[in-house]
Amino acid sequence: MRMKKTATFICVVMGLLLSAGFGCVGEKEVPEWYLRPGDALPAFEVATIDGKRVSSADSYEAEMVIVFFNTDCPDCRRELPEIQKRYDENQMLPESDRDIYICIAREEGEADIVNYWEANHLTLPVSPQPDRRIYSLFASVGIPRIFYARDGRIINSQ
Repeated sequence: MRMKKTATFICVVMGLLLSAGFGCVGEKEVPEWYLRPGDALPAFEVATIDGKRVSSADSYEAEMVIVFFNTDCPDCRRELPEIQKRYDENQMLPESDRDIYICIAREEGEADIVNYWEANHLTLPVSPQPDRRIYSLFASVGIPRIFYARDGRIINSQ
């Protein structure tokens, strides 16, 4: 059931990304690389705005959906409501069947994110990051970037 749910979500998001094209704010001209299915999930830990901790170790408890974004990115603004819908559906499942969602900002502080989340009625768990320290463990360029992980491995990426 979980794999079918993930596969459906991946198809929806990929379709949106392909139809919207890729683009994001503040990209530097560097060679593109990103983690791919089968790669080890990098060790990371972030704090959400509400004070919870999320880490790569959580992938051993449940499938993780890791979203990198910036609220100035037009593609991210289109994706976040779609991810919110999936998050809402996920929250309706029994706790033992839920995926772990974490949105990690790329070069964006808490004030901007809080304002955007409130204005757009988003409830996704979010971690502000003023730099690319966490992002650079996963990719060199491109947002939105979505990674799915389980048992310490990337199982899909976009």
